[in-house]
Amino acid sequence: MNFEETSVFIGFGNMGSAIVNSISKKNIFKDILVIESDQSKTENNSSKKIRFSNSISEELSDHKYVWLCIKPQSFGYLAKEIKPYLRSNQIIISIMAGITMNQINDRTNHEKIIRIMPNTPAQISKGISVWNSTNNLSEMEKNKIENALNSFGKSIYLDDESMINLSTALSGSGPGFLYRILESFIFAGEKIGLSKEVSKKLAIETFIGSAELINLTENSPKNLREAVTSPGGTTEAGLNLLEKKEIDKLIYEMMKEAVQRGNDLAEESDK
Repeated sequence: MNFEETSVFIGFGNMGSAIVNSISKKNIFKDILVIESDQSKTENNSSKKIRFSNSISEELSDHKYVWLCIKPQSFGYLAKEIKPYLRSNQIIISIMAGITMNQINDRTNHEKIIRIMPNTPAQISKGISVWNSTNNLSEMEKNKIENALNSFGKSIYLDDESMINLSTALSGSGPGFLYRILESFIFAGEKIGLSKEVSKKLAIETFIGSAELINLTENSPKNLREAVTSPGGTTEAGLNLLEKKEIDKLIYEMMKEAVQRGNDLAEESDK
């Protein structure tokens, strides 16, 4: 097997499995090994393109791209496990929130590192990922990873790694924020008298349709909002209340909290 075409993924949770399944379907790598100690996460995967193991071993050394698809809280322990098997020609790829490339280098003594932050719509190949890398990667290696990221959505390369924590608050945590807002739409629909089923259907389709309209028309959210807001109408009445409640400030404070938590995770990893 060509070493350049090999990847090992450590962790097969929601995000790890979404990435692996998308990459395997697009044949980005010819050899894919998944290491996951919890066999309940892998037992229902029948793909013949993926091999599974429940423990880290010397086989890790045989794969060029080493993906860390784990929680940041697990990194300290994992770094000790993988360090003996890492080789200088391998590339570590981390999806851990908050953990910097310098921290990965400190724990593993490894030089070639990529840090990415995907989001959960990757499960349906509609994700958006931001990423950055150490400056010792070749263009071929970067292109390989870009192709991998684009197999489960779109990607943006950020020249400054510090922007990843900021992006995490918007795109990484963003789906969770939007789902919570969607919950409120459904709840409010019920409170005004709609059935739960109708309220849920209306809310979900309104979110999907509005997002598609922005995407397909390439119009700004502001312009689309103004187009649907008639003077003295129902939309204006609701929007006036949002402005009175300072919605921009609330969303900003929400993202600040997410950014701070990312910084906290980095500090906790150093302890």
